[in-house]
Amino acid sequence: MSRYYCPFCSSRYQFHKTRSEGVLICGQCGDPLMKKNFINTRQIFGAVAASAFLAPLLIMIIFVINDLNKEKPLRNSESVVVLKF
Repeated sequence: MSRYYCPFCSSRYQFHKTRSEGVLICGQCGDPLMKKNFINTRQIFGAVAASAFLAPLLIMIIFVINDLNKEKPLRNSESVVVLKF
């Protein structure tokens, strides 16, 4: 994936050329290419929103797994009688 793009041309048909000065230009329109960030703000907000919805689900799954692994006391009638007194 290229780190440079032309803001005026479609991203499907872009190809890059280099001028004699070393500046990258668009092969279609000839405008200088702009550098794009590796992570943009839209991706950051999307990750935060997704984690806000997925975090409670993951926490619930962890508590259910921990609860299944716990040893539960046997249910005898004698133990119930002792607990009532």
